[in-house]
Amino acid sequence: MPHGWLILNKAVGVTSTQAGAAVKRLFGQKKIGHAGTLDPFACGVLPLALGEATKVMPFLMSNSKTYKFSLVFGSQTSTGDTEGEVIVTSDNRPTLKDLQQCLSNFTGLIEQIPPTYSAIKIKGKPAYVRARAGENVIMPPRQVEIQSLTIDSYDGEVAVLTVNCGTGTYVRTLGKDIAIFLGTVGHLTTLQRTRVGLFTIDNSISLENIRKIGDNFPQGVLLPIGTVLDDIPAVSVSLQEAVKIRQGQVVAANKEDSLKASAWYENRLIAVGHVVGGLFHPDRVFNI
Repeated sequence: MPHGWLILNKAVGVTSTQAGAAVKRLFGQKKIGHAGTLDPFACGVLPLALGEATKVMPFLMSNSKTYKFSLVFGSQTSTGDTEGEVIVTSDNRPTLKDLQQCLSNFTGLIEQIPPTYSAIKIKGKPAYVRARAGENVIMPPRQVEIQSLTIDSYDGEVAVLTVNCGTGTYVRTLGKDIAIFLGTVGHLTTLQRTRVGLFTIDNSISLENIRKIGDNFPQGVLLPIGTVLDDIPAVSVSLQEAVKIRQGQVVAANKEDSLKASAWYENRLIAVGHVVGGLFHPDRVFNI
């Protein structure tokens, strides 16, 4: 059973859960997890943690993401994309100059009101469940970080934009709010995630190609578990110390105190944990 990161290029029309389940069946995996959900409308980078890699998923969940999306002006839908019903229309179309000038209002820390059709729980139940049941759902605003927002193209009707953003950003809401700011309405026609942390579309693989190659992964397709640990302190340990760590014992670490650290024996990841008072304390041990 393989252990590591498989960077899936999820297709339109399937959920993240369905895509993960397909990979799980293909390789007889007991444990698999996905970092950063993509709904059926969206496609692109979906990092899958296979086997013991599930233990380091929290180290990726908070990473920034990049999305490329197409925003068509003139109609707003109930879902913010092509899957909803048109609820508002407008004949107004912004100029390229107007669009360029407005983007500074949507960078940095901004407030968003998440879409009603989202997985955010309202009194213990997902908002989309309440919305589909006909309830009047009021979504509380939240602060998100937009690191950059650029225009790839604009033909006077459809704008293609790229956004680098922090976790929790709703790109459909971003598109809707941009259109409203410009005195019109709009919705997304495409949404592709091109990056999650250090994982990009360039090192992703489609489910179709995974089926073709089976479990004979070429080098670089299945990435090591420790790929997501590059930005935390690494503690080098001896074989004897590695045995102690796997038994839950602390070992000496020539490192400053740190809430997150990893322990390695040669090139093998032994555990993730923390360093206090010159000692490495294991939190999660790897059984590989």
